[in-house]
Amino acid sequence: MRAACRLSPSRRLRAPLPALAVLGALALLLGGCGAGKGEPTVTIAAASSLRHVLPDIVEGFERSHPGVEVELRFAGSQVLASQIAEGADGDLFISANPLQAARLLDAGLAARPTVVTANVLVVAVPEDAPWRSLRDLALADVRIAVGAPSVPVGLLSRIALAWVEQQQPETAHALRDKIATEDPSVRIVLSRLELGEADAAFVYASDVAVSDGLRAILLPPQTPPNEYVAVLIEDAEPAAGELLAWLLSPNAQAIFGLYGFLPSVAGVQAR
Repeated sequence: MRAACRLSPSRRLRAPLPALAVLGALALLLGGCGAGKGEPTVTIAAASSLRHVLPDIVEGFERSHPGVEVELRFAGSQVLASQIAEGADGDLFISANPLQAARLLDAGLAARPTVVTANVLVVAVPEDAPWRSLRDLALADVRIAVGAPSVPVGLLSRIALAWVEQQQPETAHALRDKIATEDPSVRIVLSRLELGEADAAFVYASDVAVSDGLRAILLPPQTPPNEYVAVLIEDAEPAAGELLAWLLSPNAQAIFGLYGFLPSVAGVQAR
């Protein structure tokens, strides 16, 4: 994060100096301000569901781009978009909700929308749980955690249940009746399961991939994947464009895959 440069009281000139000396002193002082060694810092504001995978990807980028430092900031996509719209620092925004990226694009605050990866919705259950299918869950006495309709994981949960209803209406109705919580982020939904406050949770495959003691029950294949859209923020550091390109590289896409994400079609523009 870039901070404003201020002269400390101890550096104030206490006696008149020749004009050239004053200018020289100011040049030295101002030359020491700003980005430390003059190295660019790229700030990424990213959806919280990327909190495990992005540090590994960024590490590779920094190794291949000496002199560029990357700072990561994670939160819900809607929260981050609001912060950026209000003037928060940021060079690259990676949203789990394409609508939040579009919000910044429509306001003229961002450019170059690019799908960098995607995620598949699953139902997570404890590894030793007896349930192996959605029908098993529908017949059991369980509490199900889902996301609120306003967040991507919650919207996808409802789309998935609509597909289930087309083939197994009784199963879909039973699953809806067992929904115990609707939370504002996938992190909270997952924590319900991990803390024993729910017996099953609609989360992403990447969440199960990095969680101990959980396994996934698959949803209908017609359930669309959740696309992650990256945009360059207005007046972004030039290195942010290089980082966006790096996210589409074979190296970065392989790391996404290790964490349970789907590969992107390199260079595809978000709709």
